[in-house]
Amino acid sequence: MERTDVVVRKARWTAAATLAVIAMTAGCGSESTSGKAADGTASVTAGATKEPAGTAPSHDTLIERAAGTWKGITAPTDGSLDTLVIKDGKATAKGAKLSCTGTLMPAKEDGQESATITYKCQGGKDGGRGPGHLKMKPDSSALAIDFDGPSGGWGGPVDSYRRA
Repeated sequence: MERTDVVVRKARWTAAATLAVIAMTAGCGSESTSGKAADGTASVTAGATKEPAGTAPSHDTLIERAAGTWKGITAPTDGSLDTLVIKDGKATAKGAKLSCTGTLMPAKEDGQESATITYKCQGGKDGGRGPGHLKMKPDSSALAIDFDGPSGGWGGPVDSYRRA
């Protein structure tokens, strides 16, 4: 039993570290010069912004912005959910040995818009997830679901996705 706790704790720390690295590097990069002419002055298109393909407008609700197909950012495992499809507030998540469905419910977490979900999976097992809380990058390019884990436990996994 102790070995399982160590493995689970190590997996959680790995997931947390991965998310921290992604969050830190997501905002990094060089200043764009796409809106400048060769002489350095602003061009006519400087004020136009383009949203990445497949993203929903930012004025929609979190659940509406989450609509679409998502691919996991970590290497697949037996307990991972590698593909997530959200349509009309319904979620379908599939992995190598796990297939789950659920409905996203609007919520607030720390004053921020959030959504909660509880998966119902084939065979009655949800990979130790329990209730989950959806969070999304402001540009709608990535999302994560932070699961509470089983009742009385120390927490659950974090499933992280990028748009497919």
